[in-house]
Amino acid sequence: MDLIKLKQTHEGTGYFGINWALTNVCNYRCSYCHPDLHNGSIKPPSLDKIYRFIDNTFKFCGERNVKPYFEFGGGEVTYLSWFSKVLARIHQKNGLVSIISNASSPLTWWSNNISMLHSVSLSFHYEQIKSKEHFIAVAKIAVGSPSTRLQVNIMMLPSRFSECLLFAVELRERVNCGISLQPLYHGFGSGGISSRFEYTEDQEHIMANFCGNQIIKCIPDPRGSLDVVNLYGIEERKSTFELLVNQQTNFIGWHCNAGIENIIITFEGDIYRAWCMQDEPIGSLYDETLNLPKKSTLCRTEICQCGPDICSSKSRYA
Repeated sequence: MDLIKLKQTHEGTGYFGINWALTNVCNYRCSYCHPDLHNGSIKPPSLDKIYRFIDNTFKFCGERNVKPYFEFGGGEVTYLSWFSKVLARIHQKNGLVSIISNASSPLTWWSNNISMLHSVSLSFHYEQIKSKEHFIAVAKIAVGSPSTRLQVNIMMLPSRFSECLLFAVELRERVNCGISLQPLYHGFGSGGISSRFEYTEDQEHIMANFCGNQIIKCIPDPRGSLDVVNLYGIEERKSTFELLVNQQTNFIGWHCNAGIENIIITFEGDIYRAWCMQDEPIGSLYDETLNLPKKSTLCRTEICQCGPDICSSKSRYA
């Protein structure tokens, strides 16, 4: 890999990322997801604790002249009966919210809440999908919101690769949105990515080159793209997906700003620098205040697989 630096975009420097695994309850049971991501074994925090942490985060960000960018996942967060209240709390304070969802909640949920969602990442799971038409209808609601970005990730199970690709083509014809053919990894959700699923050379080429028809909306894009610098000093803008699908995410020995520019929160409420969890927890959802590191960490993880982790600024040299 001839890259030497990944930098936040100018737009991204104005935000602090909080990637929060809010619930491990999910109505899907995908074969490539660890049971801990859907079995409901962990009780989510009380709404009062969530509110307090949100308020503390706004205070922390205000002192640093940045805005909080909350990214919620699970589990399926849209099935939490009180989730709309969380969205409203953040929206009223002018924070931004992104969610990851399988799009299975009723259309009324999406219509009622889409204006509070700055970004939506819909995951298409061929094994579990009940209605492709419902999925497309949700995508159209998100596209129709002037204040919402939409990204669709098609989870490319090798045994169903052709069917997934056919849906991606159909979606591109019917909805103007970003579409990524997402490669899968062994060990996802189990505390450590071990290896990539096996794909043929043709499949790898298809995943790397497929794209949707993204509508450009005049709203911020805090985390999703990076300014990448190579050995020759040439700088270009790349998405985290481009780096991932082209297998340019081995940063062992690099200095990483995870924990400075962003944090992650586990189902249990522990705060880490990143989902690689290579370092000890740096705090808890239940702490009275946020006390986060001021120095970068040295990467020791062979595969940086999660978008929020990739988004942290990194440099091969100090």
